[in-house]
Amino acid sequence: MSAGLAAELCYTDAVRLRPGLAAIRRYWPSAELADGTSRGGGWVVGFPELTVADPIRLLVSVGRPVLSQDRRDLTHTRDWQDAAKVMGAVTHSVTVCEVFGTSFAPADRVRALTAVVRGLADETGPAGVWWPASALATPPDAERPGVVNVRRHTAAGGLVLDTLGLAPLGLPDLQCVCGALPPESIDAYLAATASRMIEGQALRAGDTVRGLTPHQRWRVEAGPVLAGPDRPVLTIAPAPR
Repeated sequence: MSAGLAAELCYTDAVRLRPGLAAIRRYWPSAELADGTSRGGGWVVGFPELTVADPIRLLVSVGRPVLSQDRRDLTHTRDWQDAAKVMGAVTHSVTVCEVFGTSFAPADRVRALTAVVRGLADETGPAGVWWPASALATPPDAERPGVVNVRRHTAAGGLVLDTLGLAPLGLPDLQCVCGALPPESIDAYLAATASRMIEGQALRAGDTVRGLTPHQRWRVEAGPVLAGPDRPVLTIAPAPR
Protein backbone atom coordinates (compact mmCIF):
# COMPACT_ATOMS: atom_id res chain seq x y z
CA MET A 1 0.00 0.00 0.00
CA SER A 2 1.34 3.44 -0.87
CA ALA A 3 1.69 6.12 1.76
CA GLY A 4 0.64 9.68 1.10
CA LEU A 5 2.72 12.25 -0.73
CA ALA A 6 4.10 15.23 1.17
CA ALA A 7 6.21 18.36 0.78
CA GLU A 8 7.50 20.86 3.34
CA LEU A 9 7.81 24.53 2.46
CA CYS A 10 10.71 25.88 4.52
CA TYR A 11 11.14 29.45 5.78
CA THR A 12 13.84 31.50 7.50
CA ASP A 13 11.18 33.44 9.47
CA ALA A 14 7.88 32.66 11.12
CA VAL A 15 5.02 32.29 8.66
CA ARG A 16 1.26 32.36 9.18
CA LEU A 17 -1.11 30.86 6.66
CA ARG A 18 -4.81 31.52 6.41
CA PRO A 19 -7.13 29.36 4.30
CA GLY A 20 -7.04 30.73 0.78
CA LEU A 21 -7.05 29.48 -2.79
CA ALA A 22 -6.24 32.41 -5.07
CA ALA A 23 -2.59 31.44 -5.63
CA ILE A 24 -3.34 27.70 -5.80
CA ARG A 25 -6.02 28.28 -8.45
CA ARG A 26 -3.39 29.66 -10.80
CA TYR A 27 -2.23 26.05 -11.09
CA TRP A 28 -5.55 24.23 -10.46
CA PRO A 29 -8.50 26.55 -11.24
CA SER A 30 -11.18 24.36 -9.66
CA ALA A 31 -9.39 23.80 -6.31
CA GLU A 32 -11.71 24.29 -3.35
CA LEU A 33 -11.62 24.40 0.42
CA ALA A 34 -12.76 20.90 1.26
CA ASP A 35 -12.76 21.52 4.99
CA GLY A 36 -13.42 25.03 6.28
CA THR A 37 -12.58 24.19 9.87
CA SER A 38 -9.16 23.90 11.45
CA ARG A 39 -8.08 20.30 11.04
CA GLY A 40 -4.95 19.12 12.78
CA GLY A 41 -3.68 22.68 12.81
CA GLY A 42 -4.40 23.37 9.14
CA TRP A 43 -6.90 23.38 6.30
CA VAL A 44 -7.81 21.05 3.47
CA VAL A 45 -7.71 21.61 -0.30
CA GLY A 46 -9.93 19.46 -2.51
CA PHE A 47 -10.04 18.79 -6.25
CA PRO A 48 -13.67 18.33 -7.33
CA GLU A 49 -12.93 16.58 -10.62
CA LEU A 50 -10.80 14.01 -8.79
CA THR A 51 -13.57 12.44 -6.77
CA VAL A 52 -14.42 8.80 -6.18
CA ALA A 53 -14.94 7.02 -2.86
CA ASP A 54 -11.81 8.73 -1.50
CA PRO A 55 -11.27 12.07 -3.29
CA ILE A 56 -7.83 13.62 -3.43
CA ARG A 57 -7.55 16.03 -0.53
CA LEU A 58 -4.39 17.72 0.70
CA LEU A 59 -3.89 19.00 4.23
CA VAL A 60 -1.99 22.29 4.54
CA SER A 61 -0.54 22.70 8.02
CA VAL A 62 0.00 25.96 9.85
CA GLY A 63 3.58 27.18 10.13
CA ARG A 64 5.57 25.49 12.87
CA PRO A 65 9.07 25.98 14.25
CA VAL A 66 11.78 23.67 12.94
CA LEU A 67 13.58 21.91 15.77
CA SER A 68 17.26 20.98 15.70
CA GLN A 69 16.38 17.30 15.14
CA ASP A 70 14.46 18.31 12.00
CA ARG A 71 17.68 19.06 10.07
CA ARG A 72 17.44 17.49 6.65
CA ASP A 73 20.00 15.10 5.20
CA LEU A 74 21.15 16.83 2.02
CA THR A 75 23.53 14.07 0.94
CA HIS A 76 21.57 13.42 -2.24
CA THR A 77 20.66 17.01 -3.07
CA ARG A 78 23.27 17.49 -5.79
CA ASP A 79 21.78 20.02 -8.20
CA TRP A 80 21.20 22.91 -5.78
CA GLN A 81 24.58 24.32 -4.82
CA ASP A 82 23.22 26.61 -2.10
CA ALA A 83 21.06 23.95 -0.46
CA ALA A 84 23.17 23.51 2.69
CA LYS A 85 23.43 27.25 3.33
CA VAL A 86 19.77 27.97 2.65
CA MET A 87 18.26 24.97 4.42
CA GLY A 88 20.62 25.44 7.37
CA ALA A 89 18.98 28.82 8.04
CA VAL A 90 15.41 27.45 8.05
CA THR A 91 13.43 28.08 11.24
CA HIS A 92 9.81 27.29 10.25
CA SER A 93 7.97 25.01 7.85
CA VAL A 94 4.53 24.36 6.39
CA THR A 95 3.62 20.81 5.40
CA VAL A 96 1.38 19.83 2.50
CA CYS A 97 0.36 16.18 2.62
CA GLU A 98 -2.29 13.83 1.28
CA VAL A 99 -5.10 12.93 3.63
CA PHE A 100 -7.04 11.09 0.90
CA GLY A 101 -6.18 10.16 -2.64
CA THR A 102 -3.76 7.25 -2.71
CA SER A 103 -6.17 5.25 -4.92
CA PHE A 104 -5.83 7.81 -7.73
CA ALA A 105 -3.41 7.63 -10.65
CA PRO A 106 0.12 8.70 -9.70
CA ALA A 107 0.12 11.52 -12.26
CA ASP A 108 -3.04 13.08 -10.77
CA ARG A 109 -1.60 12.87 -7.26
CA VAL A 110 1.65 14.53 -8.32
CA ARG A 111 -0.17 17.30 -10.19
CA ALA A 112 -2.45 18.02 -7.22
CA LEU A 113 0.45 18.21 -4.76
CA THR A 114 2.50 20.32 -7.15
CA ALA A 115 -0.36 22.78 -7.67
CA VAL A 116 -0.70 23.42 -3.95
CA VAL A 117 3.04 23.66 -3.33
CA ARG A 118 3.59 26.08 -6.22
CA GLY A 119 0.62 28.22 -5.24
CA LEU A 120 1.75 28.49 -1.64
CA ALA A 121 5.34 29.16 -2.73
CA ASP A 122 4.16 32.03 -4.94
CA GLU A 123 2.16 33.47 -2.07
CA THR A 124 4.54 33.03 0.86
CA GLY A 125 8.06 33.01 -0.60
CA PRO A 126 9.72 30.04 1.14
CA ALA A 127 13.48 29.64 1.13
CA GLY A 128 13.19 26.10 -0.21
CA VAL A 129 11.06 22.97 -0.37
CA TRP A 130 11.89 19.66 1.29
CA TRP A 131 10.45 16.46 -0.19
CA PRO A 132 10.67 13.83 2.57
CA ALA A 133 9.85 10.75 0.48
CA SER A 134 12.69 11.46 -1.96
CA ALA A 135 15.10 13.05 0.57
CA LEU A 136 15.53 16.02 -1.76
CA ALA A 137 15.62 19.80 -1.25
CA THR A 138 14.71 22.09 -4.13
CA PRO A 139 14.64 25.87 -4.54
CA PRO A 140 11.11 27.31 -4.40
CA ASP A 141 11.10 28.13 -8.11
CA ALA A 142 12.36 24.72 -9.27
CA GLU A 143 10.95 23.78 -12.66
CA ARG A 144 10.18 20.23 -11.56
CA PRO A 145 8.81 19.04 -8.24
CA GLY A 146 11.12 16.94 -6.09
CA VAL A 147 8.78 13.96 -5.90
CA VAL A 148 11.50 11.65 -7.26
CA ASN A 149 15.24 11.91 -6.61
CA VAL A 150 18.04 10.13 -8.48
CA ARG A 151 20.79 9.19 -6.02
CA ARG A 152 24.36 7.88 -6.41
CA HIS A 153 25.99 5.21 -4.26
CA THR A 154 29.22 3.24 -4.34
CA ALA A 155 28.64 -0.49 -4.04
CA ALA A 156 30.65 -3.66 -4.59
CA GLY A 157 29.61 -3.75 -8.22
CA GLY A 158 30.63 -0.15 -8.86
CA LEU A 159 28.65 3.07 -8.99
CA VAL A 160 24.93 2.51 -8.43
CA LEU A 161 22.27 5.04 -9.39
CA ASP A 162 18.75 4.65 -8.04
CA THR A 163 15.51 6.54 -7.66
CA LEU A 164 13.81 7.39 -4.39
CA GLY A 165 10.21 8.55 -4.22
CA LEU A 166 8.24 6.23 -6.50
CA ALA A 167 7.19 3.87 -3.69
CA PRO A 168 4.68 6.33 -2.12
CA LEU A 169 3.00 6.40 -5.53
CA GLY A 170 2.58 2.64 -5.47
CA LEU A 171 5.35 2.16 -8.03
CA PRO A 172 8.68 0.34 -7.79
CA ASP A 173 11.80 2.45 -7.60
CA LEU A 174 14.58 1.91 -10.16
CA GLN A 175 18.28 1.13 -9.84
CA CYS A 176 21.15 0.60 -12.25
CA VAL A 177 24.83 -0.31 -11.88
CA CYS A 178 26.64 2.07 -14.20
CA GLY A 179 29.70 -0.02 -15.02
CA ALA A 180 31.50 1.85 -17.80
CA LEU A 181 28.46 3.94 -18.70
CA PRO A 182 28.54 7.69 -17.96
CA PRO A 183 26.66 8.39 -14.71
CA GLU A 184 25.21 11.63 -16.09
CA SER A 185 23.53 9.66 -18.87
CA ILE A 186 22.17 7.03 -16.46
CA ASP A 187 20.95 9.82 -14.15
CA ALA A 188 18.89 11.36 -16.97
CA TYR A 189 17.76 7.91 -18.14
CA LEU A 190 16.38 6.93 -14.73
CA ALA A 191 14.70 10.31 -14.27
CA ALA A 192 13.00 10.04 -17.66
CA THR A 193 11.92 6.45 -17.01
CA ALA A 194 10.48 7.40 -13.62
CA SER A 195 8.52 10.25 -15.24
CA ARG A 196 7.02 7.87 -17.80
CA MET A 197 6.02 5.46 -15.05
CA ILE A 198 4.25 8.25 -13.16
CA GLU A 199 2.38 9.09 -16.36
CA GLY A 200 1.16 5.51 -16.64
CA GLN A 201 3.79 3.46 -18.48
CA ALA A 202 3.98 0.00 -16.94
CA LEU A 203 7.37 -1.52 -16.16
CA ARG A 204 7.77 -5.01 -14.75
CA ALA A 205 10.45 -7.57 -14.04
CA GLY A 206 11.09 -9.58 -17.18
CA ASP A 207 10.58 -6.64 -19.54
CA THR A 208 13.22 -5.55 -22.03
CA VAL A 209 13.61 -1.81 -22.50
CA ARG A 210 15.55 0.52 -24.75
CA GLY A 211 18.91 1.61 -23.35
CA LEU A 212 20.75 4.84 -23.98
CA THR A 213 20.62 4.30 -27.74
CA PRO A 214 17.89 2.80 -29.96
CA HIS A 215 20.00 -0.30 -30.56
CA GLN A 216 20.57 -1.13 -26.88
CA ARG A 217 18.13 -3.51 -25.21
CA TRP A 218 18.38 -3.80 -21.44
CA ARG A 219 16.78 -6.30 -19.07
CA VAL A 220 14.47 -5.34 -16.21
CA GLU A 221 14.91 -7.52 -13.13
CA ALA A 222 13.39 -7.65 -9.67
CA GLY A 223 15.65 -6.26 -6.88
CA PRO A 224 17.51 -6.87 -4.71
CA VAL A 225 17.69 -3.42 -3.09
CA LEU A 226 21.27 -2.16 -3.35
CA ALA A 227 20.76 0.97 -1.23
CA GLY A 228 18.16 1.56 1.47
CA PRO A 229 15.49 2.15 2.44
CA ASP A 230 13.89 -1.22 1.84
CA ARG A 231 11.21 -0.86 -0.84
CA PRO A 232 10.09 -2.50 -4.11
CA VAL A 233 12.86 -1.98 -6.66
CA LEU A 234 13.39 -2.89 -10.30
CA THR A 235 16.95 -3.28 -11.57
CA ILE A 236 17.67 -2.09 -15.10
CA ALA A 237 20.61 -4.21 -16.24
CA PRO A 238 22.60 -2.79 -19.18
CA ALA A 239 23.63 -5.49 -21.62
CA PRO A 240 27.39 -6.05 -21.83
CA ARG A 241 29.04 -4.63 -24.91
